[in-house]
Amino acid sequence: MLRHLVFASALLSSLVPLGAAEDPIAIDQEPRHRLKFDNAHVRFFDVELEPGYDSRYHWHRSDGVFVNIASSPTVAQDLGKDPVRRGERAIGDTYFIDYATHPKAHRVSNPGSTPYRVVDTEILGGCGSAADAIAGGPNQTLLIDNDRVFVTRIVLHPGESTDLHAPCGMLVAVSAGNIRLESPAGVENADMQAAGFRWREQRQTVRLVNTGKFVFHGVDIRLK
Repeated sequence: MLRHLVFASALLSSLVPLGAAEDPIAIDQEPRHRLKFDNAHVRFFDVELEPGYDSRYHWHRSDGVFVNIASSPTVAQDLGKDPVRRGERAIGDTYFIDYATHPKAHRVSNPGSTPYRVVDTEILGGCGSAADAIAGGPNQTLLIDNDRVFVTRIVLHPGESTDLHAPCGMLVAVSAGNIRLESPAGVENADMQAAGFRWREQRQTVRLVNTGKFVFHGVDIRLK
């Protein structure tokens, strides 16, 4: 009798629709999408997939600026579609995806032998006036200019500096380094690690100085 009950239970389990276990979850519920910072303007996720990791299906519903930190081939699969193998993205590769207009559920796997790491700055809302149309400063290269953000690449040799403009923005470290942030509100010295970040929300320009011994590579995401 017990054998028949066990068999019946297994049979019922096998009849559960396969998609039931694959229902997409919110992005902040996916185990490797770690929410490191959030406020009314942004949410900052640090995503690191170790070799062999298969993420769960998860939703992207907010526009995002993605910065690649560690490179590995990946396999991406949109919900209901075939998987697509992607080559390694260059470290520092930066791109904008308009998920607010085109939300998507997908999952990502790392079939490589090294970790895959990317940070995602979700854009929730602007910070007021975008009258200051300066796209960047010295030692910066404009990467993205759209209705939501200015995004620039920053490369500072030891002792070099640049300006981080108002009204608000997220500085992302692609490489580790020692920096100093100078503004009328004060001075902050920081030991930045790769994927580290600094949020600013003020009306004055912030001066960024490389105080370390090596080149500092960063990406500045300024909200409009």
